[in-house]
Amino acid sequence: MRTALLLLALGVGLVMVTAAPTTADHKALVAESEGTPADRSSVDVDLKLGLNGFRLGARVFGNQGYAGGAWLNGETRPEGFSVDGRVEREGRKSWNFKLNADIDAALRRAAGWWGALREQ
Repeated sequence: MRTALLLLALGVGLVMVTAAPTTADHKALVAESEGTPADRSSVDVDLKLGLNGFRLGARVFGNQGYAGGAWLNGETRPEGFSVDGRVEREGRKSWNFKLNADIDAALRRAAGWWGALREQ
């Protein structure tokens, strides 16, 4: 459970780092008298929670349109969990990652080692 919370926190941090270049300009004094539109940006955040998984995603829009985004998906299984995601920027390289953790086999192995140590 702690691992799932840690991965969720890392995913939220990843989305926040990706969205960091966008700043709120609602208090900025912008002179629009020259006829040029002010630089605007927005963030679209999507969070879906289910019984066995979650999806956390964000898209960043600038004055030129779509600027990039990040997604993190997680799912629990009887033998462990899996996490996958994507970070992308418009017109640049995208990064995909996937982690499959089979905790069931690792716990059985650890229990076997623990039993062997206790017998000695």
